[in-house]
Amino acid sequence: MSVIDLDRPPPRRRPGRLMAAVGVLVVGAVLGAAATSYREQRARGSEVSVLILADTGPQANDAGVGGVVVRGRVVDASLTRRVTLINAGPLPVNVHNLSAVRSGLVVRGTERERWIKRGGSVQAEADIRVLCAGGLPFGRLPVTLAVRTYDDRERTAVAMLDATQWNEQARIACAGDLL
Repeated sequence: MSVIDLDRPPPRRRPGRLMAAVGVLVVGAVLGAAATSYREQRARGSEVSVLILADTGPQANDAGVGGVVVRGRVVDASLTRRVTLINAGPLPVNVHNLSAVRSGLVVRGTERERWIKRGGSVQAEADIRVLCAGGLPFGRLPVTLAVRTYDDRERTAVAMLDATQWNEQARIACAGDLL
């Protein structure tokens, strides 16, 4: 059984403290959400996403072909081919260089500005140098892209290029039939 002391007033609750604690929690949640949103927005603004495709148009094979001949054999072939760069990121970017290097193969783009709006695309030339003894066949190549974002910051992006359609042209160049 419990005893109630009637001479003593009931303890006073302080609603002000409770409301202040709730207020602090609400303000903290709002500030935290705002900071998170700001960080996410900045991160999206610095994202770079560029796709690269080997050009398959009718003029795709009309660019230059060359090679180094030693004792009547082509040991090193060079081709200039077009690629299409597509900006899949949220903001405009300037792709000013591209390169891919693997054993027996080097792909380089010409350094120049190529501003690409969001969702847009541009054509670029790629110089391909292949060692005939070990650089064929081509396959999927990781291409490193030098990119400048709208805020003038340099970024590096990597895109996969399916270069298999250049195999036949490179094989013919290495056989000496295009020189």
